[in-house]
Amino acid sequence: MTATAAAAPLRRTLGALLVVELFSGFQQSYFTPLFDTVGHRFHVGVAALAWTVTGPALGGAVATPLLTALGDRHGHLRVLRWTVAVVAASAALIAAAPGYRLLLAGRVLQGVLAGLLPLMFGLVRTRHTVEETRRAIAYLSGGLLLGVLTGSTTATLLLQVGSVTAALWIPAAGTLVGLGLLRSLGPGAAPAESARTAGLDWRGAALLAGGLVATLLAVHEGGAWGWAAPPTLACALIGAGLLAAWVVAARRSAAPLIEVGRLFRPRLLPVFAVACCVHFVVIGGQVPFSSYLTRPEGLGLPAASAGPVLLPAFCGMAVFSVLSSRFGRAIGYGRVTLLGAALLAAGSAGLLLRHGSAVDFAVLLGCSGSGMGLIAGAGRILVVDSVRAEETAAAEGLFELLVGLGAAVGSAIFAAVLAAHGGGHRGYQAVWTTGTAVALLGLGAAVLLVRRPTPVD
Repeated sequence: MTATAAAAPLRRTLGALLVVELFSGFQQSYFTPLFDTVGHRFHVGVAALAWTVTGPALGGAVATPLLTALGDRHGHLRVLRWTVAVVAASAALIAAAPGYRLLLAGRVLQGVLAGLLPLMFGLVRTRHTVEETRRAIAYLSGGLLLGVLTGSTTATLLLQVGSVTAALWIPAAGTLVGLGLLRSLGPGAAPAESARTAGLDWRGAALLAGGLVATLLAVHEGGAWGWAAPPTLACALIGAGLLAAWVVAARRSAAPLIEVGRLFRPRLLPVFAVACCVHFVVIGGQVPFSSYLTRPEGLGLPAASAGPVLLPAFCGMAVFSVLSSRFGRAIGYGRVTLLGAALLAAGSAGLLLRHGSAVDFAVLLGCSGSGMGLIAGAGRILVVDSVRAEETAAAEGLFELLVGLGAAVGSAIFAAVLAAHGGGHRGYQAVWTTGTAVALLGLGAAVLLVRRPTPVD
């Protein structure tokens, strides 16, 4: 352990980070029970509401590599504080928004919270030992998902008593508390001289952002515009061209925003694939899950009843993420990831076959959520343990970018599938079928991971 680590014990650092992650998780779930209420308040349908999931996921995918690069150059703690301040401001914007467009802008800005974990992992790895870092990863992943559980539960309870405004303001206040605790950690370690003087790949950031926005716009709106309509084709072609240009530019850059080669490392590629699949299904499916519970073509439950049905999924996420480190030490992190993928596949396939009651829904989503918890904890440990200490933030940033992209693409595709079938029961059946297919792809990737074990196994 370094002198810096000794001066800042893990417990103190972790305490501050856990408060921030708790409210980060809160902001990733508190909106789900409110979808129906927000839709009625602002007179928007399911397709428009899907942007409140796609938007922040897309914002996170664009912001995360930028934030990790800035953290490497200017200090992880310093950039973490600024990012938390932006998250607090976005939560306040959502709570105070008088119209849907401003609310959606706040949700997109809120997506920068995807960059919090990479910055935290970079901070912990530079201050503490490898084993302490693994433990911190499990606790922070668990804290994130505990926040997810708390956000859903709190929003549901407040919705039942008619206090939607209170539910919207809680994350802003809690995030400000976390920011205050971060200020108590001191100045933080200075980055290496080589990192401080390295340039930032702004051109790569612009190409990546433009490519992702255009591509997701084509996927999200293709059902409404028509898949062969000029706007859809134009967005798809522009997106593909910009992403291709980004790959070329990244390979030629001396200091790329994202090392494209890291995407295809044999020991990391299956981890990325499994994580993308679980976020595609579970996070990308928030709007279909919630709307099916409350709409007449689904179960037709009251809006306040959606939260309790979703509760087992959030409980599974939180509990099994914390346990992932213990399971990983016992059977290997690759096998933990495989177990998580199997639970996701079982829950998704079960939902395809049985979705006629709230009990079925709760049990099967709980199965999928438990799988996500295992993958979230074990996957991040696998990524961080596969790189050098100075690469921690960048590698974890890539992980968060890809899972955010998985959630954004999942949300967009599910919205397009529903629109193509005109909503109704057939539309939801197509959504469950799509989710099952993606979950099985994730299971296949997890099998490959176990057959090619990583060093930590």
